[in-house]
Amino acid sequence: MASYIQGYDEDRFTITVNRNFLCLICFNVLRDPVLCPGNQHCFCRACITRHLERSQRCPTCADKLTVDTLIKPNRMVKDYLNELNIHCIYINRGCQEIVQLQHLERHEAICGFLPLVCTNQGCGITLNRRDLIRHDSEECEFRQMKCKSCGEMTKMLADIEQRMAITETKMSNMETKMERNIAGIKTDMEEKFEAMNDEVKGLKSALIDGFNQMKDVLVKTEDTKEENTRKVRNIASGDKENIIVAGGKGTASVQIFNWPQRTWSPLQSMPEVRHGASSYVYNKDVRIAGGYCPGSAHLDSTIRIDKDPYPDLLAHWSGCAVKLPETLAFHSSDLYNDQLIVSGGYNGNLKETSNCIHEVQLVHPYTVKTSAKMPEPRRGHSTEIFEDHLLIVGGSTTRRYQDNLNSVVLYDIKNNECKQLTPLPYAVSSMATVRWGDNIVVIGGIDKQGKKLDTVLIYNVMTEHSHMLPPMKCNRFGCTAVVIRNNIVVLGGRDEQLRDLKSVEAFNFDRYSWEELPEMCQARWLHTATVV
Repeated sequence: MASYIQGYDEDRFTITVNRNFLCLICFNVLRDPVLCPGNQHCFCRACITRHLERSQRCPTCADKLTVDTLIKPNRMVKDYLNELNIHCIYINRGCQEIVQLQHLERHEAICGFLPLVCTNQGCGITLNRRDLIRHDSEECEFRQMKCKSCGEMTKMLADIEQRMAITETKMSNMETKMERNIAGIKTDMEEKFEAMNDEVKGLKSALIDGFNQMKDVLVKTEDTKEENTRKVRNIASGDKENIIVAGGKGTASVQIFNWPQRTWSPLQSMPEVRHGASSYVYNKDVRIAGGYCPGSAHLDSTIRIDKDPYPDLLAHWSGCAVKLPETLAFHSSDLYNDQLIVSGGYNGNLKETSNCIHEVQLVHPYTVKTSAKMPEPRRGHSTEIFEDHLLIVGGSTTRRYQDNLNSVVLYDIKNNECKQLTPLPYAVSSMATVRWGDNIVVIGGIDKQGKKLDTVLIYNVMTEHSHMLPPMKCNRFGCTAVVIRNNIVVLGGRDEQLRDLKSVEAFNFDRYSWEELPEMCQARWLHTATVV
């Protein structure tokens, strides 16, 4: 007989549930309750449906009853059940969350303690969702690594060690066989066979040495990868513990957030209002490039301010010789060595969405060249640098959310080539992103139906697999995000009521949860944020 889902175990609730709200079949707390119309006997829908497969009568009063004649309870019953506080089903795996019953399904779908199986071939270990990222990227002995010398995917260390063991066994068997043969051969042939035996031993030794060298190379490669991952994950650690937030729709104001002290302070405002700009840190400056300025239209200029305004907070904005290739807004800019990789955006000169990828030199003579073109024009997209590659996700081909994209493109900076990767599970634009190890984290945004999102998706560039992290506390699009220590910090944006937000929240990977931080002094949408 097919399995069915009974009611909720009473022990999971924080209070003793009124007996009137227990199913009269499974005697657990009602799940999706329905009633017998005659005497109002209450059952879980799954329980009574299963019962009615065998009998067409109410199990309590014996009135005639079918699935079609079941009725729903009144609103008071639903409200009582919805507001009950219940422990997560994964409490035995470590989850301590207590949520209202009406939110249980959503919580358990994204719970950090949801058991998942490692997808690396040959592993198969089951672990909590919150531990999967670190396991998949850093700990799993079956994970894929990329050789920096040849660029080809190598097999795992475990596989190599297994092959070494097989080779050693074969060599040992060969050695034993030869020794057995030597004992029965005439004296005048012993020297020849001994020489051959020595040669085989030498080959075996050379082969083992070769495997050991390969093992050392792979271990060093893995150590280098882990070190690079640590560097990426801690890109905002050390002295980088401040966030400079600039501009946004209708404002030129600038603020700085001190992470250790959790305080906001004002900085000098920009010379003009900018929104839809991009920002980056180069040498000692925070730079703001392009954007839209009411009255001046779209900009190609870059302005800069000292990235370390402490202790007096008297840093001033100044012009910069670097210019964007066009007047652009809603584009993306990423620092790569001494050049800026600029992709997409709305071209104010041509009045169209760009599909170009430009390289802008940040040193004299500040040359600009178009290095490649994306498969689609896009604006409101996001990009992150992964070694010598630029990962491009989402965006829209126009200003309409109906034209949002779910495509993911990997641009090879050295070879000027674009490659399509597995798409995102949903189309999105005006989102924020950060890099986390071998992953890009896609935060909020607006989907193809115009819904403002609280979703957080983590996409692995190596495996092209993705899964959801716990949602933000607030739906938002046109927000920004940065990484500080072990936290993703999300700032501002606009909510589903189209209100600009002061809200700031942070996701901590160790706690696997979101927390609210002190609000910005001013609500911001389509602003920039840079960690310094």
